[in-house]
Amino acid sequence: MTPLQKKPRSLVTGGAGFLGSHLCDYLIAKGHTVICMDNLITGNKNNIKHLFDNENFEFIKYDVSNQIDVDGKIDYIWHFASPASPIDYQQIPIETLKVGSYGTYNALRLAKEKDARFLLASTSECYGDPLIHPQPEDYWGNVNPVGPRGCFPPDTDILTDDGWKSFTKITKKSKVATLNKNGEIEFHNPNEIIKYNYTGDMLVFKNRKMDIKVTPNHKMYVCKKHKKDFELVEAQENIFWKGAQAKTNAKWKAKRKEYFILPKTALSKVKIDDKIKMDVWLEFLGYFLSEGCTYLRSRTQLIKGKSYKTKVYTILIAQDRKNKEERNKIERCLKKMPFTYHSSDDHQFRITNKQLYTYLVRLGKSKEKYIPKDFKELPPEQLKILFRALILGDGNKKGSKYYSNSKRLIDDFQEITLKLGMSVAVHIAKRENGRILYCANIRNYDKSKSSKDFLTPKYPSPKKEKYSGNVYCVNVKNHIIYVRRKGYALWCGNCYDEAKRFAEAMTMAFHRVHKIKTRIVRIFNTYGPRMRAHDGRVVPAFINQAINNEPITIFGDGKQTRSFCYVADLIDGIHKLMMSDEIYPTNIGNPHEMTILEFAKKIIDITGSKSKLSFKDLPVDDPKTRQPDITKAKKLLDWEPKIQFDEGIKKVIEYFNENKD
Repeated sequence: MTPLQKKPRSLVTGGAGFLGSHLCDYLIAKGHTVICMDNLITGNKNNIKHLFDNENFEFIKYDVSNQIDVDGKIDYIWHFASPASPIDYQQIPIETLKVGSYGTYNALRLAKEKDARFLLASTSECYGDPLIHPQPEDYWGNVNPVGPRGCFPPDTDILTDDGWKSFTKITKKSKVATLNKNGEIEFHNPNEIIKYNYTGDMLVFKNRKMDIKVTPNHKMYVCKKHKKDFELVEAQENIFWKGAQAKTNAKWKAKRKEYFILPKTALSKVKIDDKIKMDVWLEFLGYFLSEGCTYLRSRTQLIKGKSYKTKVYTILIAQDRKNKEERNKIERCLKKMPFTYHSSDDHQFRITNKQLYTYLVRLGKSKEKYIPKDFKELPPEQLKILFRALILGDGNKKGSKYYSNSKRLIDDFQEITLKLGMSVAVHIAKRENGRILYCANIRNYDKSKSSKDFLTPKYPSPKKEKYSGNVYCVNVKNHIIYVRRKGYALWCGNCYDEAKRFAEAMTMAFHRVHKIKTRIVRIFNTYGPRMRAHDGRVVPAFINQAINNEPITIFGDGKQTRSFCYVADLIDGIHKLMMSDEIYPTNIGNPHEMTILEFAKKIIDITGSKSKLSFKDLPVDDPKTRQPDITKAKKLLDWEPKIQFDEGIKKVIEYFNENKD
């Protein structure tokens, strides 16, 4: 072997970026031969041009989101490929997510093939807006993975265990419907409640079977054409939407209940058996909700010459004698109930009982009726009894529609049909003299005649609409939520897992399954020469504004804190981590903390700038604190930063002065 071949060989993805280029310098100085791989979407050849004549350096322009093939042995893979600034996240979100997912997978696959050590450059953004300060590696974070990445307008509802609610009404105590990996409904509290102001295009998916509006990078739950499985796809992604399917149904599991206990009523003169078979009660309840009412009247009775006023507690269920089959079914149900009933006239059954009246009157008048939560939580075989009774009581012989003038009842009906594996669209059937009649279309009630296409309707091509206002979402376990707009419901994503959090999970999976020697560094705010002047981060932004005597923009009151690590210190810590045996995430950063306001004043002082401070509203999800706990790095790596802030920042200011626009 030649002396050159004996040198350790490193691949640095994202090697033309700010951190990657400094790492290339460091490794070459340590005696490595370096392959720098970068697609230059945010990297810059100027960062590495001084290395082009070095025999130990090779540059390959390539997107690591595609399969990576490199000839020869590789000893180390340093995966730094990723856009890193807030502006990048907004302008190229798909590329950011692809390099964090596909790019990480491809780099790990290469590490497996070459038996190379692998280091993932992760980020302190994994901690989100932290509730623990400073942030140790075992803190799971307070992350809003949806944030400005994908949300709904306020006219969108989400299904909860307490019925449909507008996104504007959701709290941390709400339990929202999610879809697990087995296609089953689960209810979970949100990990995050998302709300922010958005101005820009919205994408609208609208046809006869859906009407949903989302921000462009919201995740839709999609089965692409010629595919079998559903996946999360950004609304703005260029796929054949007209051939892709949405999902509107789900499975539901719950425990069966054998009996309903009718609550007791004080001073009731007529005693009945409180324990009613649940199946019988559900059938009765369905008839009552569709065609029943409660009626309280007073009457005067003359007993032994004295006049007494008494109250008559009456329950009426209507069904015309012309509907012989339906009327017979209702009567068979009433015979199983522990009440005395009468056929009061040609179209009504009548029960007089205070205990039953007292319970049913709470379910509201005609426009207020609803299905109590306890009954919606029953298993499908019992929900079907309630469903069929509602349909029969309503008198729809085809069973394809259900009408009610109670908005709450029609919403509850839509929920139980979901739990029965069906799908329902709700709309207003008619408005007449101030009366609104709602209709639920049950397009697959008779499964032998139904089309699967309604359960998985085709998406239309999305249309753009201008929008300005608040948008909303939640972050929940399972990451798939049941939403509704204008009566059309479907399963949709909640934009889970930022690229770096996914990359960490992928890295650990490769370590556990394939025994790859992996390392994960969580990088905190870093500064140094070669930072991009307009990448949206605070160091270059403040320096450029200061050296141009422009107002320095401070978001919020400036009391949010940051800690800044000079790039040379950071690279040294990363190298030590790669050479260690530590497989779990390790913080590398400077624990010295300062407020944004202090930082701005320091920049003005060092540059001698005439800039003034300009305060603006705090962006959504801007973390209030960011300070690494580097106890682990000190103990395991014998590392801590050495370069003082004033010393480092002067080098950065000098760099920007030399490279002014």
